[in-house]
Amino acid sequence: MMTQRVDILLVDDHEENLLALEAILVDPSFNLVRASSGRAALKEVLGREFALILLDVAMPDLDGYETAELIRSRDRSRQTPIIFLTANYRSDAQVFRGYSVGAVDYIFKPFSPEILKSKVAVFVELYQKREALKRQTQALLLAHEELEDRVRARTRELAETNTALRDEVDERKRIEAERLVLLESEQRARAHAEAVNRLKDEFLATLSHELRTPLNAILGWSHLLTSRKSDPAMVERAIGVIRNNAMAQSQLIEDILDVSRIIGGKLRLKLARVPLQEVIGAALDSVSPAAQAKAIEIARDVDDIEPITGDYDRLQQVVWNLLSNAVKFTPREGRVTVSLKRVEDDVVLRVEDTGIGISPDFLPYVFDRFRQADGTATRRHGGLGLGMAIVRYLVELHGGTVRVHSEGEGQGATFTIELPTHLELTGDHDEDTGTPMEDTGTPMIEAGDEAPVQHLDGVSVMVVDDDQDSRSFMSQLLQNHGASVVAAESTSEALGRLRQLRPRVLISDIGMPGEDGYALIRRVRELSEGEGGAVPAIALTAYARPEDERAALGAGYQRHLSKPVSVPHLMTTIAELAAGPAANDPTPAALPARRRR
Repeated sequence: MMTQRVDILLVDDHEENLLALEAILVDPSFNLVRASSGRAALKEVLGREFALILLDVAMPDLDGYETAELIRSRDRSRQTPIIFLTANYRSDAQVFRGYSVGAVDYIFKPFSPEILKSKVAVFVELYQKREALKRQTQALLLAHEELEDRVRARTRELAETNTALRDEVDERKRIEAERLVLLESEQRARAHAEAVNRLKDEFLATLSHELRTPLNAILGWSHLLTSRKSDPAMVERAIGVIRNNAMAQSQLIEDILDVSRIIGGKLRLKLARVPLQEVIGAALDSVSPAAQAKAIEIARDVDDIEPITGDYDRLQQVVWNLLSNAVKFTPREGRVTVSLKRVEDDVVLRVEDTGIGISPDFLPYVFDRFRQADGTATRRHGGLGLGMAIVRYLVELHGGTVRVHSEGEGQGATFTIELPTHLELTGDHDEDTGTPMEDTGTPMIEAGDEAPVQHLDGVSVMVVDDDQDSRSFMSQLLQNHGASVVAAESTSEALGRLRQLRPRVLISDIGMPGEDGYALIRRVRELSEGEGGAVPAIALTAYARPEDERAALGAGYQRHLSKPVSVPHLMTTIAELAAGPAANDPTPAALPARRRR
């Protein structure tokens, strides 16, 4: 690496002296700069930095001392070493003055070239070392700044990494918290699902038991009726047992259908002005035989209250459920009290019994679906655990509330219902005369069905059903009530006989192989009136959903009755349809009011 040349300023007003200095100091590493006066020297100092200044003292205009003072007055040249050269007489005063203005040395002429070269070499070396130190210092400063920058960058990186790590930790904590929440939720959901599954299994087992028990009695007594050993008393008893068990099965099915409508949000009210005294009276008439059989006293405390807004059939279902429940769980010679009072703008219905009571543990679940206080195989009381759930839903649908109170097992129970006297119409209600639009077809078979039955003298009826037993039963039933019956097992047979015989009323099943009851009525309505196309028709079917009723009426039937059918209701419906066109209006408003217990 080539060494950088060092600048040395030579100041003298005599040319020959400058030449002599140049001759003495000749060196490849020196850059010798001439100045013939003090002013020229100042000019050179302003332009560059010198390692050493050799300055003559005696010069015109500005002497060496004045020039040295001016050089020292500038920051850039304040530290530049100055050696005075003079031929004047040597005195202490001159030397002192030279040092006072900043000289580092004082050489008198004539001088030894070797001494001058030696001194110049020393100051040049000092300058070079100083410059090297400056460069090193600058390099250190640059390195320090670079290190500072790197430290700052690393610090920022670490801070960002720390922030990212903190965010990651926070995110993981959040995820872990969410995982725990989800785990707890999943555990609760699983526990709930397992509980629901257990309830479902218990319900299905209970349902199987409750359906099989009356079915067993029906089949057993039916077998006895076919034996040759049956006497009139046993026949009468068998008929009663079969009828009672059929009623029990019908009630189970109706409860299941009601729950299905409730879950599906399809149960609607048909609002009218309902006299609750009449509703209570009808319900009491229904449960009285069961109460008398157990010698249970039924007390009434019913005020004369103006009719309220509600659905007659559904309110009667509520009261019947409460009363039958009270009678069911009250032991022999117990007491059931039913009261009705007006309290401000509400009516309060209360059913109180002296029965087996309700344990505190089960009390919160009385109105839940499929929940029973005793769900074991050894329970004393049957049922599916749906009655109170239906009661709660129907009461709430009427804008009311229902609650239960019991002091515990063996202390009886009190059910209290509060209903508003006027119910505002919402999407779950239809304003009408009281006929429930969504209550499909036929009322349950009840003890009250022993009421007088409409006679059908002179009425010709066609029965269409692919099931031989159902077709034979219906034909025999109608004939027993005076009707003239023609039976068919298929749509094609029915159409052929319809054109020939022209019956006054058509009764058809819906579910049949080949062409069903819907296809039959559509083909009938395509016939001319002279061919029997205007015959009034009844759909008698086990399809009992609200949409089944709408489908039947929409296809062309005038009435939709669900199996099992109430005989008095069936005979009344046939008589109405046979009476004339006014009775054949299939709209819901024209349907006869059905009172349901």
